[in-house]
Amino acid sequence: MTFGEKLYRLRKERKLSQEALASELNVSRQAISRWELEEVVPDTANVLAISRMFGVSTDYLLRDDCDSENDTPAVQSAEKSLKERQMMAGAGFFARCFALGIPAIVHSNLRQEIEINWVILGGMALLSCGILFRLNWDYYTTTTKPARVLLVPDMICLAIICILPKALDWVPYGYGLLISQLAMVPFLLQSVKILWLHYGLGWRGKM
Repeated sequence: MTFGEKLYRLRKERKLSQEALASELNVSRQAISRWELEEVVPDTANVLAISRMFGVSTDYLLRDDCDSENDTPAVQSAEKSLKERQMMAGAGFFARCFALGIPAIVHSNLRQEIEINWVILGGMALLSCGILFRLNWDYYTTTTKPARVLLVPDMICLAIICILPKALDWVPYGYGLLISQLAMVPFLLQSVKILWLHYGLGWRGKM
C-alpha cells in the first residue's frame, strides 16, 4: 500500500475532508490531493505532522510493504522480543517442574518398592539440571541482582522435595509426598515471579 493510499484511508477513517486535513496541516487542499494521487511526496516535516496527527509511525506511512502498523519493523521486533522473553520465562518454569519432579518420582517408587531404571532416571536428572543451569546462567549474566535472589528459593524447593517426603513417610496413603509438593509451591512461585519480572512480563497482569 502506497503513501497516498494510506493517507486517503486515514483521512476517511477520521471522516476528514481534504480541506479539513489541509487546515490541520497548514497546507493547501491541492497539496493533500497531490499527495493522495501520488503526484508528489510530502517533505519530512509534513510526514512527521501526519504521523503525529493520525498516531501512526513514519515507517508505516513511507514503507509500501507495510499494510498496517503491525507490519512495521519496530512492532515486529517488539513482538519477537516479547515472544522470546515469554519463552525464556516459561522454559524456566517447566525446567524447574521437571527437575523437581525427579526426586518426587524417586520417593514415590521407593515407597511402593517398584524397581527404578536408574540409567534413564539419571539421564533425565542430568538433562533437566543442564537445561536449568543454562537458563539460570542467562539470568545471572543479565541481572544486577545477587545470585541468591533466585538461588535461595530454588534450593529451598530442592531441599523440601528431597528431605520432607522421607520425614513424612509415616503419613498414610502416600500423602506425605503430596504435602511436600504443596509445601514447595510458594517457593516455586517465588522463582517464577522473579523470572517473570526479570524478563519484563509483569506479575498478576501488571506490566
